[in-house]
Amino acid sequence: MPVCEMCGRTLRPASRGRPPRYCSRACRARAYRLRAARPSVSPAHEAAPSDEPGPHLNRERIVRAAIDLADRHGAEAVSMRRTATHLQAGVMSLYRYVSGREELIELIVDAVFGARPLPEPGPEGWRAKLELSARREWEIYQAHPWVPQLVAATTRPPLAPNLMAYTDWRMRAVDGHGLDFGTLTQVAIMIGTYLQSAAMPLAYERRAARATRQSRQEWVAARQETIRHALASAELPMVSRFSTEAYDASEPERIFEFGLQRMLDGIAALLGPG
Repeated sequence: MPVCEMCGRTLRPASRGRPPRYCSRACRARAYRLRAARPSVSPAHEAAPSDEPGPHLNRERIVRAAIDLADRHGAEAVSMRRTATHLQAGVMSLYRYVSGREELIELIVDAVFGARPLPEPGPEGWRAKLELSARREWEIYQAHPWVPQLVAATTRPPLAPNLMAYTDWRMRAVDGHGLDFGTLTQVAIMIGTYLQSAAMPLAYERRAARATRQSRQEWVAARQETIRHALASAELPMVSRFSTEAYDASEPERIFEFGLQRMLDGIAALLGPG
């Protein structure tokens, strides 16, 4: 059966005339825009996105394209169809390298964690090790704010060995202090869960900053009077005292630092003296 050259949907064979190439006007228009965006190619040599694998397409390039899409538009933008369009390739050609969106998500999460591996053996002491691993993971979320949306909202995280390496590294950091294996697992997962939760606002803030063309600080400053009036009329004796100091303290970076140290203090109490 013929398929759409843009999205890969099955096409109904034409009863007469030339066989169809696209499933809809939208796909036909998208193909036209792709051709128009490549002025250096003469009309005689232009070709629609092909489902042939070709030398330009491989798994690494597909993963890079999907990461670029997520960095620009968020996790929800990652799909086989949009990644194919980003690569100017037929969507069916991607299935030769990636089985579907679920595997594509696993690959891009694995890639961003693999770009920041944890050192071996790492610094001395369990606390220094855990702090280093937390800061390295926070760097990933700052660079790619969409990642927490893919790993934090599920008890079935992506099958990504480089992500799992962080859990393994943290378990080894606190091993040998009298904790059973289940508790070692809980310590490592607790750290990752905290970081993912603390990083969730990063993606929303980036989206809001693009939409409003204002940083969070600029947005708060422009609405100081409105915020002050709304809080003063409510029975919120502490929140109504919010000032610049409080807003600075509530920045994601400050919350990350505060929570990280308190979490490490709690693990220290669990491990006990020595």
